[in-house]
Amino acid sequence: MNNLKKIGLTALAGSLVSFGAHAAEMTVTGGAKVTYVSESGDSDSRKGNVTGSPLGFEQMLGFNGSAENDIGNISLYVGFDMAGVAKSSSALTIDMGDSGTIAFDGGTAGYGMNNKKDTLPRASGAEQAWDDTAGDAYTTGEATSGMVAYRNSIAGMNYDVVYAKNGGGNSNDDTQTAAGDDSSKTLTVWTDTLMDGMQVGAGYGKIDDTTSIDIEKQATVWAKYAVGSVTLGLQMADHNKAADDESIMMYGIAFNLNDNASLSYNKREVELGDQVASATSDHEDTGIAASYTMGGMTLSAFQNEADNAGGTAGKTDKRTQVSLSFAF
Repeated sequence: MNNLKKIGLTALAGSLVSFGAHAAEMTVTGGAKVTYVSESGDSDSRKGNVTGSPLGFEQMLGFNGSAENDIGNISLYVGFDMAGVAKSSSALTIDMGDSGTIAFDGGTAGYGMNNKKDTLPRASGAEQAWDDTAGDAYTTGEATSGMVAYRNSIAGMNYDVVYAKNGGGNSNDDTQTAAGDDSSKTLTVWTDTLMDGMQVGAGYGKIDDTTSIDIEKQATVWAKYAVGSVTLGLQMADHNKAADDESIMMYGIAFNLNDNASLSYNKREVELGDQVASATSDHEDTGIAASYTMGGMTLSAFQNEADNAGGTAGKTDKRTQVSLSFAF
């Protein structure tokens, strides 16, 4: 009798495992990147160039699971930064077909204004022109985690509606914290159907923060146009903050030399408002980049330079990076 029970339980467990295997799929992705960095400039963190080793090594792992049910396709992504073996981002997505997609985003920046804050074309592997330089980090104020997003399209127009209540808050802005009753609400719309090779879009957001500012408003518009091997991009943004108004103009060009090699040039100009008492000049960022891709391997190099960093006339900041990255 005991043997029969064991056989029955074994058969039941086998059927459940078989059912689960058919109902869901799990994949694992990964990446590794070796970098060499050179830094210089007038900011305290850049003086004397890089402290320590200029060589860096990054490793990432991602787990993707998906399953079909009566609602639609449900997928889960969890990414890990292997340097500290810690979760770096995650997202739960429910794709309901024509009824749209609902996502609970934990740091992937896959939705809303965070996803569209810099749409300029760049060479593969290149960072934004403003990234990794001191003086004026570019943030949208939108929450970077703990957010719920809804995405759909109407007559060729795509849109994201994103809301977060004290979920990461404005923690991506150094002057604010995620505590209190802060919340962010953003709407982003874009379309690729007006003309072959062209994308245009706009975004608007409002961030309520009781800890340091009352209301922060963000707005952006952009356009990209690809013709042949050349892609042009233009984007404008306005950040209305209680203590730091900014008007931003960005433009760039990317050129594909062939199927593997590409070059890019990006420029960002930041007009700082009267609230920034220390500002004596407008902040400018310039980024140039080149890359060569061979299957899952990419060799890239970029140089980002900030002039009048943080609004201080004559203050410069420069970062040059060469990377060899692998995707598997």
